[in-house]
Amino acid sequence: MEYEETQKNRRCSWSLARPFQMISISLLSLLVPLSFLFLSRLSFSSAPVTVSRLSSFLHQADVGVLYTILSLIIVSTLIHNLSGKPECSVFHSHLYICWIVLFIVQACVAFGIEGTMSTIMTTVPDKSFLLASPERWVLVRVMFFLGLHEVMLMWFRVVVKPVVDDTVFGVYVEEEKWSERTVVAVTFGLMWWWRLRDEVESLVVVAEAKRNLLIRLGGFDIVNWWMYYICVVIGIVKIFKGFLYFVNMLILTIKRPRKECESLVVVVHEDHV
Repeated sequence: MEYEETQKNRRCSWSLARPFQMISISLLSLLVPLSFLFLSRLSFSSAPVTVSRLSSFLHQADVGVLYTILSLIIVSTLIHNLSGKPECSVFHSHLYICWIVLFIVQACVAFGIEGTMSTIMTTVPDKSFLLASPERWVLVRVMFFLGLHEVMLMWFRVVVKPVVDDTVFGVYVEEEKWSERTVVAVTFGLMWWWRLRDEVESLVVVAEAKRNLLIRLGGFDIVNWWMYYICVVIGIVKIFKGFLYFVNMLILTIKRPRKECESLVVVVHEDHV
């Protein structure tokens, strides 16, 4: 009796805490598209800015750390999509690592946006980059959209969900609900429609425009180009796996009636015998 009462109280408290969990998941999952938005705006800055040596060092360190973490997430997403193994993370048994990674990314995005708001963000993008860059294929944009969504899902599963579940429920809930995935997808879609679809292209546009104008590429330009097309590859893999799944389901659907017909023929034949 006491056990049933305890379970009932736990389910009630979880249902009350569910809205806070959803809000936290949606906000913290946005750190990945916000990071891409910050880096894309940063890539458009070509005007020199006078800052102190300490501020310049902190800015370079901030951008370098953000690039490193994003690169690890992107590579992990690509490996997972290629291997097709179930979601798993060594961080789930070491939540302090998730807390540290989440805090670092949050601090990097906040510090980067604040540090560039009055300097880099106010500079006018060089229009020659836009004129010299080739037109983006719509299909490439769609693949990048799908790939970036997969990267955001990986960030949600590996870092955000363990931290939020442990904070709200006191324990990590390994089961992933469709409502959580829906919240992440809707949040990403709104972010894409609001800002990303118009600005994230600069990650690759600036690098290709510099190459066409015979301007020397910087290290960050190469990393931007690399991250963009890795996301495109992830999107292609996702579409290919979805196509294979559809074909497999179609074959199973066709085979099922045949097996039923064959079994019926065998039963009828035995009856006649």
